[in-house]
Amino acid sequence: MTQRDGCMRYEHIDVSRITRLADELTNDASACLRFIDDYISAWEHRQARVATAVDRVVIDDALAALLSLSTSSAMLGAQGLSLAARALYAEARLLGTIPARGADRLVRIGDAVCMELRLASAEMRAA
Repeated sequence: MTQRDGCMRYEHIDVSRITRLADELTNDASACLRFIDDYISAWEHRQARVATAVDRVVIDDALAALLSLSTSSAMLGAQGLSLAARALYAEARLLGTIPARGADRLVRIGDAVCMELRLASAEMRAA
């Protein structure tokens, strides 16, 4: 994260996508903020679903979590996390299990995304 011209710049999220999401929600900023809050709240459960499947054969729940994570991340401008979730999904489908290194990478990116979303939503609430 950096600050330039009085505006925060984020490494893992595209704030303009959040603004577009609010516009798509008929300019309902509160609905957009609820979506962000729900996304952040769901992060721990989603990552736990993926972590539980590491090196296991039964991975259906983890695959569903990865698809959900990829879609909702893209909606919030977290393209890097969306791509990481899709890549891990594809790799898991090929291997039949969730590789630990992929799950670890997903957690690192996801934690950073959630931190940035907390900051961005705080900025939106303050505006």
